[in-house]
Amino acid sequence: MKRVNWIKNNQNGEWFDFLRLNLDAPYFNNKVGVYVIWYTSPLLAKVIRVGSGNIAQRLKEHRANQEITKYSSMGSLKVSWVVADSNPLLPSEIQGAELFLANRYHPLVGDRYPAVQEVGISLIGQ
Repeated sequence: MKRVNWIKNNQNGEWFDFLRLNLDAPYFNNKVGVYVIWYTSPLLAKVIRVGSGNIAQRLKEHRANQEITKYSSMGSLKVSWVVADSNPLLPSEIQGAELFLANRYHPLVGDRYPAVQEVGISLIGQ
């Protein structure tokens, strides 16, 4: 299993707010990887969507998807991602990592995942 760095907000050490994150920030230029969107409430947290690709582009698409955003009524929507680069997650492995995460988290939205070999990565918070 590859130990990866799930991205948090450097300013407060918290997970990013999915609906408020500035996806037009220069940071996101050409960033590809794997990501997880979830909701959290005092009693429960549940993964809504797992995906991969151009991070900002895909997250913008998901923000426009009411099937995903409707879960904001359940709690705060959070997001984190792993950038694919030369260490430890390679760009060629992001779809395998997406499949691995989908099989572990069983997201509420999404039922088709890449037909590739799983690439095991550390889960969020590990």
